[in-house]
Amino acid sequence: MHRIIASIIICFVIAGCSSMHRVNGWYLVADIPENRIEGKAIVTTKDFAAISLDTTSFSDMAVINGRLKAKMIQKWADATEGRIGKRIGFVFNDSVIMAPTVNCRIESGGFTINSPDKALIFEIYNSLKEHL
Repeated sequence: MHRIIASIIICFVIAGCSSMHRVNGWYLVADIPENRIEGKAIVTTKDFAAISLDTTSFSDMAVINGRLKAKMIQKWADATEGRIGKRIGFVFNDSVIMAPTVNCRIESGGFTINSPDKALIFEIYNSLKEHL
């Protein structure tokens, strides 16, 4: 009997310590604790209509420019409006790559992804290109 109870407790501890896998995409991000992802994705990479890689504007980094599918633009605009003064983050392989503060409603469906880690941006770009 004690073994069964101990096994149940161990299962709860292991389940409580494991982290949830996040689908790649844009999420609400809290400031404290730093870069804590909140809730479900605003949009996922499956909602991306097009991306391009810019390596010429900044010599020390690469930037991914993207546009969402038409059916997701309103959701993106509403979400960005609701986050003015707060942060949203791009999550890739369960890590927050960047988490800018939203300054205004973004009605174009456009976004950029950047990082000081140029190799990481190339990795993200190649992964996204495979799925578009």
